[in-house]
Amino acid sequence: MYDEFTIAAYERNGFAVIPALFSAEELEEIERQLEAHLRLDLASAPKGDVVFEADSERSLRCLFRIHERSVFFDQLMRDSRLIQLVRQLFNGADVIADGTMLIDKAPLTTYEFPWHQDNAYQFWNPPDAVAVTLALDDSTAESGAIVCLAGSHRESILPHQPSGVFGASRSLVTPPNADEYPPVTLSLKPGDVSLHHVSTIHRTGPNHTSKHRRNLGFAYHTSRSVCDNAAADQYKRDLEKFLQTQ
Repeated sequence: MYDEFTIAAYERNGFAVIPALFSAEELEEIERQLEAHLRLDLASAPKGDVVFEADSERSLRCLFRIHERSVFFDQLMRDSRLIQLVRQLFNGADVIADGTMLIDKAPLTTYEFPWHQDNAYQFWNPPDAVAVTLALDDSTAESGAIVCLAGSHRESILPHQPSGVFGASRSLVTPPNADEYPPVTLSLKPGDVSLHHVSTIHRTGPNHTSKHRRNLGFAYHTSRSVCDNAAADQYKRDLEKFLQTQ
């Protein structure tokens, strides 16, 4: 069971951090599996699942739905520690694992993932859903760590618009009020895990360092939540049109 302070912090702020949930040995195996997946299976991923940087090396920015092509990452998404954690967040509700993705902010990249709420494109009702992030590298303000607005998960889903940023397709139409909801940088060490509610307003900044900042992201919802399939289908059509123009 996770301590009451972690759960209380999540309920109060809409996010929390758990240090060293994964050991150094587990991270080594994750690195081996990730390297093999990128070497052997990346070419089989659909176009919309892979986002590259527009640089000379075409370095990877985002890789979505890894669990659909890798038994290892499907099992990692269902790790008992993660499932137990999400179950505690939602008072023992049944938990459904939705997906695994890789986000890699390459050294000295200047783009930002703008302020947004995940449920602006996930469409869960009620929004009993959470994003869990496992750090593979140091994640700091300098390297473009996730920044959350404390307490913003109590907001309904605010108006969003296409962001024009590959990997983060929607952004808030109106910038959030940081005086009402203070920004907090979720600094992580490798093996640390952060979690944020799907209604929490958050962003990531540029990577000003000479090192990669990689995170594995896992998405979960509870059996109480129902997806608005009509809205989800329209979002997918809009995203496909955007990808066709690139």
